[in-house]
Amino acid sequence: MIATRTRLASLDCLRGFAILGILLINIRAFGQVSTAYVNPTIAGSFEGADFWIWLVTHVLAEYKFIPMLAALFGAGMMIQSERLVAMGQDPSDIHRRRMLSLAAIGFLHITLLWYGDILLLYAIVGLIAFRFRDRSPRRLFGLALLFYLVPMVFGVLMGAFLHFMPEEEYREFVATMWSADARMVVTEMEVYRSSSWWAQFNHRLDTLVEGYISAVLTEEGWRVLAMMLAGMALYRIGFFTGEWPLSPYRRLLILSLGIGIPLSLFGVFYNLSHDWEMRKALYLGRQFNLWAGPLVSLAWASLVMIVVRQARLPWLMECLRALGRMALTGYLLTTVIGTGLFYGIGLGLFGSVDRAGQMLIVLGIWLFLLVLAPLWLRFFQYGPVEWLWRWATYGERPPLRRA
Repeated sequence: MIATRTRLASLDCLRGFAILGILLINIRAFGQVSTAYVNPTIAGSFEGADFWIWLVTHVLAEYKFIPMLAALFGAGMMIQSERLVAMGQDPSDIHRRRMLSLAAIGFLHITLLWYGDILLLYAIVGLIAFRFRDRSPRRLFGLALLFYLVPMVFGVLMGAFLHFMPEEEYREFVATMWSADARMVVTEMEVYRSSSWWAQFNHRLDTLVEGYISAVLTEEGWRVLAMMLAGMALYRIGFFTGEWPLSPYRRLLILSLGIGIPLSLFGVFYNLSHDWEMRKALYLGRQFNLWAGPLVSLAWASLVMIVVRQARLPWLMECLRALGRMALTGYLLTTVIGTGLFYGIGLGLFGSVDRAGQMLIVLGIWLFLLVLAPLWLRFFQYGPVEWLWRWATYGERPPLRRA
């Protein structure tokens, strides 16, 4: 059995890596209308360098780091539960307080700053996932597959619903949300380019009530639950702890990429061949990348585990480990920076930065986080938000400064 210190180091490196990876996709949501996430043709140019940047990030990052974060969240629940049981404590009450505290942070995040929050969702689903922690790895993997299938079935049914929708109703649907001049798109562009935080707050509340809740119930909630359970299973079989020899990690890396990347590319080909027509792209064409997501995520995780096991790039791994230890702070910092750059209450770049410019911003934020995290942890034991979360969970203020 590898020492706890090594186990946590590998998990922290993976968390830090996932925080960087998710920004490749979140930068779109900071700087473009939300519909561009599923219909990239409405977000500026979709040819030349713009297209290739979108394609690479779509295949290697979109739906790839959310599964990784969810799986790591599930593994973290297992670690905390094991520690508390070893100390003779009941982990259920502490986990409940931990999730409720995270839900409060997530609610503030989604209402005050950005509609794309994942923390509230992780907190809600985390309360459910915790109940499965004593299942065997085989049962956890089986349940993960079952839960992952639920939104896939829903997507196929919704695709069929759109296909058989009367043509007049369908055109109205497209005019409302799908095209570049759709009413929802124009409204969102106006709101986030404006300097009115209150207008943006009200738009986020509408998004929370109308879109977020339905998405949790029909799509993302099921996928996140599936990946949390898969993360528990991967922890139990030693994947995240570095207990495997190098050869299984290498085989998983090759196999996962060999299946996941062609799946994702086929989805791109499908949508391009149908000119991103809403009936095809929204629920059917997207399915291929959703299936590719966990596979490519597993490949990325395998690659990081190989680098950690071989002690390669020690300077980078230490920076990633530090960022992983304050992943919650890092995640929220990306929102503060992103919305500050793009929203009208900040620099007002919303809708005006092409994909190449977005990637330059991502590189700048990556560098900032990789420098800030180890520097902060030289003087403090926790990231500032982690410190508040810990305080809220245990009911007493932990020491922040290092002795």
